[in-house]
Amino acid sequence: MLSSIDGRIDGVSLRDFMGSNDYEITGLKLKGDAWACGRTTMQLHFADRKPFKSKSRKPAGPRPVHVAHRAKSYAVSIDTLGKLRWSRNDIGGDHLICVVSELAPEDYLAELQKRGISYIVAGKTSVDLARGVKLLGKHFGIKTLLLEGGGNINGGFLDADLVDEVSLLLAPGIDGRHQIPTVFDGVNPRSKRAVPLKLKSVQQRKNGILWIRYQVIRNKHNKRVK
Repeated sequence: MLSSIDGRIDGVSLRDFMGSNDYEITGLKLKGDAWACGRTTMQLHFADRKPFKSKSRKPAGPRPVHVAHRAKSYAVSIDTLGKLRWSRNDIGGDHLICVVSELAPEDYLAELQKRGISYIVAGKTSVDLARGVKLLGKHFGIKTLLLEGGGNINGGFLDADLVDEVSLLLAPGIDGRHQIPTVFDGVNPRSKRAVPLKLKSVQQRKNGILWIRYQVIRNKHNKRVK
């Protein structure tokens, strides 16, 4: 993730600090098999402008994993209701996998198949992230998934105990706007303790940016309330 020092992740406000490909170069160093974003981020940067509109409005229900084809790298879209429309089956050469819930329309899945896009149906009314990640590993061989936001999907993965490491590019700027999402949003409000981290490394980059890596600590005393 890339954020201001107050944790906000509006890339437009931070672009003056970054080179044209600094973010991507850092991501390559993490050697992920795939990267993932939530619906809002995918809609903003990668999906077609107009959302998908179901004609049948019939929920797909439980479905087997659809593997359109296997690739060396993948882009994973977490899209609970199947709203994102895609005109291609890859993002920058990374084969697209859509992870949806059983509420996604059946004609949405048919559209994905038509486009040569792989999909996973996991969860009845919302995406079961733990099951989705397990199926990504089983059917696509994904072992290292780079989670690239937004804040709600990051918070969801954290709540599901699926985050092993936090890799953060910290830009020397202050955003301060209330409505801007942060690195982690929507974490279970019943949890009253910060998730503990162990510092792995700090590297100073150009333009005053710090690349900070933390390991997420897991033990019986730090379990979060579910």
